[in-house]
Amino acid sequence: MSAKSIPGWVMMLLVAGLHVLLSSCEPMKIDKPQEVTGPQQPADNILASYNFNETIGEWAERNTCCDWSATLTDSVKRNGLRSARIELRKGDLSQGAPWSEFGLSPNKNREEWYAFSVYFPRSFVKDTIEESIVQWQALPDFSKGEKWRSPPLLLGVLNDSIVLEVRSDSKEVNHQGDYTFNRLNLGRLDKEQWLDWVFHIRWSYDNTGVIEVWKNGKLVLQRINEPNAYNDAMYPYFKIGLYKWGWERKSKTVTNSRIMFIDEVKVGNESSGYEKVAIQSR
Repeated sequence: MSAKSIPGWVMMLLVAGLHVLLSSCEPMKIDKPQEVTGPQQPADNILASYNFNETIGEWAERNTCCDWSATLTDSVKRNGLRSARIELRKGDLSQGAPWSEFGLSPNKNREEWYAFSVYFPRSFVKDTIEESIVQWQALPDFSKGEKWRSPPLLLGVLNDSIVLEVRSDSKEVNHQGDYTFNRLNLGRLDKEQWLDWVFHIRWSYDNTGVIEVWKNGKLVLQRINEPNAYNDAMYPYFKIGLYKWGWERKSKTVTNSRIMFIDEVKVGNESSGYEKVAIQSR
């Protein structure tokens, strides 16, 4: 059939169909994603949270040597399903150092809130050799010749008491032992029960530093407008676990092992506040 013999109404249908076909081949219009401006705040201003229900969690730093160093257990738990059982044995020295710790990253956060729960069994006997249970360690300015030093803030156990060690120095370059040191007694070590701690810290090597400490919901320390850090590029970072440095020095000790449990670890930025980080039930 020639084009001349095609009826006019058929030609009209063919043209209309071709128009529809061509229209359906046009690309779809996709809206551009909205640009995000300004820094994004974490949910509820919480920077890190660990409940140990399923795993130890992701940490920037993990210092463990052995299968028993850090495990999950449901025998003792503060909330939820499980807690983390931290064990240190004097024989661990052959595997490295006497520590079992987990840490976050060095950061630029001058002010933060920290919460954690710890449990000490009856077997955690009195010892004249101190161990740390929480450290806020300072990253040295290696480019200036600094090396690792004792942490500017340390929560430890000594003679069945909870102690808080504070070190500070305003010099731009700081070395081990070259600092102002204070040890504060926060009371006796309660065993066979959970101890809920909250720390509010504003770091400073001058007289603008702040340390506030709550134990089981009660304010036990307010250290306002006093130095609590070194003059470093980065602010101290949070570490939790056991470290008994006296074993390295072969100091006289009455114990060859240490066990504690940790649970409900939470770190918030300066806008979080006590209520956002503190455990809410007892």
